Amino acid sequence: MSDEKKPAQKATVPAEDGSILKYIAGAVLGILITVVYTRLGFTTPAILEIPGKLKGNVISSAAEYDLYDLTQPMEVRERALEVFFGNRSKFAVEVDAEFDHLFLESLYRKRVIREARQLRMQWSAYDTALEKPALREVYERKYGTDETIALKQSMLMNAYQEKEFLVEWVKRNREPVTHENLLQTLEELSRSE
Repeated sequence: MSDEKKPAQKATVPAEDGSILKYIAGAVLGILITVVYTRLGFTTPAILEIPGKLKGNVISSAAEYDLYDLTQPMEVRERALEVFFGNRSKFAVEVDAEFDHLFLESLYRKRVIREARQLRMQWSAYDTALEKPALREVYERKYGTDETIALKQSMLMNAYQEKEFLVEWVKRNREPVTHENLLQTLEELSRSE
C-alpha cells in the first residue's frame, strides 16, 4: 500500500439563494412606500393595486356576513371587524373621520395612559436612587437642590420631557405642566380609562 495522500476535498457551502437580501430589500421598500404615503400622500399606481383590492374585497365580503349578524357573539363580530378593516383600511379611516376620529383619539388615549403610568411608577423608584449618596450628589448638582421632593420633581420632569408624544398630547389637552403639578397630572391620566 502506498502512503499517497489523497487530495483534500473542498468543503462546499450551499449557495445563498438571496432570500435574506430579498426580505431586507422588501422591508426597506415597504418602509419607504409607507413613509411616502403617510407624509406626502403619494400612492402606488391604481393598476398595481387592483389584485390586492380584489382579494381584499372578496375576503371582507366573506367577513361581512358575521359582522352584520347581530345574533353572533361579540367575539365573532370583533374578529369579523378585524378582517373587514384589515382588508378595507381606507373605509375604516372614513368611518373614523365620520365620527370625529373616535378611533384615533382612543388610540392616543391608550398611549397617554400607558406612558403616564410608566412615568408615575418612576416616582417611587427615585427614592431608591436618592438613597445612594454618590447618585444623590450627582442629581443635586444637576438640578441645583438638595431637597428630596424637588429632586424627585426635577427627575420626573426630565423623564416626562423625553416622552415626546405625551408632552405634545398634554400641551393640546391639559393645563400647562409644571414641576409641582406633574405628578398629579400623571396620576389623573393614569386613572382615566
